[in-house]
Amino acid sequence: MKKLGLIIVSCIFSLLSVHTTYAQEQDKLLQLLKQELAADMQELQKQENPPYHMNFRVMDDRTVNISSSFGATMMSVEQHSRSMVPQIRVGDTILDNFKYNAMGAPADQRGNVRVAYLGLDDEKGADATRQAIWAEVMKRYDFAVEAYQRAKTQSQVSVADEDKAPSFSAAPVEKYYEAPLPAEKLTVDQAAWEKRLNEVSAVFKAYPLLQSGDVSLTFRVLRNYFVNTEGTEVVQNRTYARIMISASMKAEDGMELPLNMSYFAYDPKDLPSNDRMIADAKDMVKRLTVLRDAPVVDPYTGPAILSGPASGVFFHEIFGHRIEGHRLKGGGETFKKKVGELVLPADFQVYCDPTLRSYAGEELNGFYLYDDQGVKARRVDVVKDGILREFLMSRVPLDGFPHSNGHGRTAGGGDPVSRQSNLVVETTAPHTEAELRSMLIEEAKKQGKEYGYYFKEVTSGFTLTGEGGSLNSFNVTPLEVYRIYVDGRPDQLVRGVDLIGTPLSMFSNIVCGGDAPSVFTGECGAESGWVPVTASSPMILVNKIETQRRQKSRDLPPILPAPQNN
Repeated sequence: MKKLGLIIVSCIFSLLSVHTTYAQEQDKLLQLLKQELAADMQELQKQENPPYHMNFRVMDDRTVNISSSFGATMMSVEQHSRSMVPQIRVGDTILDNFKYNAMGAPADQRGNVRVAYLGLDDEKGADATRQAIWAEVMKRYDFAVEAYQRAKTQSQVSVADEDKAPSFSAAPVEKYYEAPLPAEKLTVDQAAWEKRLNEVSAVFKAYPLLQSGDVSLTFRVLRNYFVNTEGTEVVQNRTYARIMISASMKAEDGMELPLNMSYFAYDPKDLPSNDRMIADAKDMVKRLTVLRDAPVVDPYTGPAILSGPASGVFFHEIFGHRIEGHRLKGGGETFKKKVGELVLPADFQVYCDPTLRSYAGEELNGFYLYDDQGVKARRVDVVKDGILREFLMSRVPLDGFPHSNGHGRTAGGGDPVSRQSNLVVETTAPHTEAELRSMLIEEAKKQGKEYGYYFKEVTSGFTLTGEGGSLNSFNVTPLEVYRIYVDGRPDQLVRGVDLIGTPLSMFSNIVCGGDAPSVFTGECGAESGWVPVTASSPMILVNKIETQRRQKSRDLPPILPAPQNN
């Protein structure tokens, strides 16, 4: 009987394999891309500077965007586009056109790199698609040759201590195929969602002090194709839905006071109910009203607690970008020589895992199975027991880290570079929130401070990773910050705080972490575009942080009162 069971299971796997192969053969776009890639590679071998590697990346993107403000639909758009980016590498793996230039085409004034748009009709649009591919390949090949010539010249005068790793690393050939999603999974009921969003944003009509009160839905279905001249073929789908609620007020001194929150799910049916979102919107207005009258604080150094979401952004900005391998080649080398050293308390673990679909009960935005170079995603244990072990790598190697670990990522027309995915911070010695507050108060007393800070919510941040002191810093923008007084007074909400500093100084002052992880979902913008990311962290206690006073707005509150809504 056991033998029969094995035969049955084996038959099932065989049938699945046959079905997948048949689906691949019927995928007209995949077959066209393979044909054009082979033909273009063969033709370009006749040139004086032939490519040694080429790949095609195609993004079939269906997006629905709906936004509502004060109870009215402001936008409701469904779009479908198909774009293609070829990568052409000239020279050899030791020195090629990407050695000193991360992108394979010039950027525009906004820093964006163009894409080639393909036709959407696989039956009748093959000729137009071939024409678009050919035109973009020619443009990128010309740019590649010019960049290669510059790279050869620059390599002859490079400094002795420059990273000597090759320009491109080997990677296993991968074959992975997901069938197209059924039609009913490709869109949402726009009229129904317009009604739902209007119901939520109508909450804001009752509050004349609000400058804005918006709710938006983004529903996106991405079908990504990747083929290269090594034989890798990866076709995968990504579907997600995200709702953003945002509102803002302006204080009497002109300071802008925004608050926002988001909900993320792979399937729109898993987004929260309107009752929950309405309650959250009302709570947001209450917090803004208190924040509007909160005192503006002066610069501060001393102890602080960062909430889980705030800590997630903190780690993403000050640490995550500095473990992206390509940044360690020139500037941003904060942690390059720290491998094997203690960089966090010994109970801290930090890893990036794009294969995680969910964590701490929430679905994760940074999930994928293969990266944008066709490399299989894997977990990277960056910090183990407080010791720095590894970096996030694309197929651009680094001294001591010769291979990709599935973190080559991009969006739009950019070429992949090493980027974060799902960044997770954990501690093996967790403390309760009450214990962290008690420790904060004791530390504030020890430092002679009247209070410590609690950073509850942050909106975003940025980090500078170039060379030089001022280019090795970070700035995180808090939205809700409280003073925790050592004499037992109630916590006091304050405003006008920016969290600033340098990474090594900040890390050296982390004391311990909490016992309840939180998830911060967002998108991260860098040279290779905006990629979906998630950061998860517990609360953390830091015995010394530095803040600066946020720059004042020159715009005072409006002279005319806001319209009275019915």
